[in-house]
Amino acid sequence: MGARFAFAHPHGQISISNIRRHAGIIEVAAAFLGAMVAGFLLMAPLDLGRTAEGSVLQLDLMVLNMPRAAAAGAVFAVVTAALVIALGKRTAWVVALCSAAVLLVDQTWNRDAVETGSMTTVNYIDSIFSGILLGALAVAVFGKRRANTAFLIGALSSIVIADLTSLPAPGGAAPSAIERASSGSPSLWLLFGAVVALAVGVAVQRNESTLDDENADLPIGPIFAALLLVTSTAVVTEWFVRHAGTSLQLAAATVVILLAAGLAALFLPGRDGTLVLLAVAVANAGSAIVAVPRPDWTEPLPLVLIIAGLYAGRRWPTPRLAILGIAALSVFAALTAGIGRQNQLVPIIGITAVGLLIGYSFGVVTPRAAPSVMAAIAVLLVPCLVVAVRGSGFGRIAYSPRWYRAVDQTASAVPGWTALAVTAGCGFGIYLLYRLRPEHSTSAPLEIARRPVPQG
Repeated sequence: MGARFAFAHPHGQISISNIRRHAGIIEVAAAFLGAMVAGFLLMAPLDLGRTAEGSVLQLDLMVLNMPRAAAAGAVFAVVTAALVIALGKRTAWVVALCSAAVLLVDQTWNRDAVETGSMTTVNYIDSIFSGILLGALAVAVFGKRRANTAFLIGALSSIVIADLTSLPAPGGAAPSAIERASSGSPSLWLLFGAVVALAVGVAVQRNESTLDDENADLPIGPIFAALLLVTSTAVVTEWFVRHAGTSLQLAAATVVILLAAGLAALFLPGRDGTLVLLAVAVANAGSAIVAVPRPDWTEPLPLVLIIAGLYAGRRWPTPRLAILGIAALSVFAALTAGIGRQNQLVPIIGITAVGLLIGYSFGVVTPRAAPSVMAAIAVLLVPCLVVAVRGSGFGRIAYSPRWYRAVDQTASAVPGWTALAVTAGCGFGIYLLYRLRPEHSTSAPLEIARRPVPQG
């Protein structure tokens, strides 16, 4: 009887039904793996092992173009989130799967990019499709608490871990697994796992209506916000490193960045701009700390701290506390600049504070739409003003001539004080935003005219 009943139903239908029972777990895994792969490829596309075989010119061109590639990926992330939000979550899952598959193919067939002289091209391809993957995933999991949390943990932890990675010394010990992932292209098994998880994630999605009342309009505001902030950051930082970097020039660059951040916050609905302003502040403060040298056991620490910060932010949502914490971190970075490399306790304290504050900042604000989340994450992807200040001695936007944190870099308190100035400006911007926007405001004063999507 049972056998006849089983054969009465298509085999594929039974399999999909069984898989859908675990849809929540599948979506969590896909969101985490997809976001982590995209974050690593955007922040650490330079494989230190393979690039050693390339010419100095190829390596120099790649490092020089890394900020622009990251900016391109950040813009694609926000634009993708804004476009797929009108097409439904199932479409977002499909777009995420396709972009992850492109990344897997690119990493598989371009392992010899050093010898062929195409490192810069591969870097741009990885950055653009990683941005598309992040933007599509943000929409796919938005509104699903567990999957959305996994997405944030994967994206933020990969960005922070890659940002804090030390430049390995020549002939040093073999790096750990997390060091290999955060100092070059992710392992193929990690990419393959993300593609498989996303494919299963697509399979468990039920048919949904393409449009609904909440996303009938194309969200132009986040696109304008991202374009304004990413473009201004890229232009200002490149301009700063090309010049002598005087105090007056630094002050002018800081003002431009703050004005762009303030305007970008106004383009977002309600008080969503708070998250963008917090991201600008914490990105600069996090880039100002002395992060190396530190013990190997601290490599996975940012992952745990971001989880703790997200929990604390959702439990006690106070943007003012976030700004005060970021300001304290900036002061700590300035005061410990001269002793950070002689005492490993300083880097440990620094990365602990960075992980907690980034997690808290993204937990303290609950944006109304996925593009607003992506606009804030885009801020963390683009090298900020403090990175330009630290790299002005190299004549490029970088922590070191090979991009990563250098143990022997000249110590200076200027990045810390610059981060403090940016944080103070962002805090003032949040104060003005709260004054301009009532608590239940649904639209922005700088609302762009949007063409409604025709209803079927």
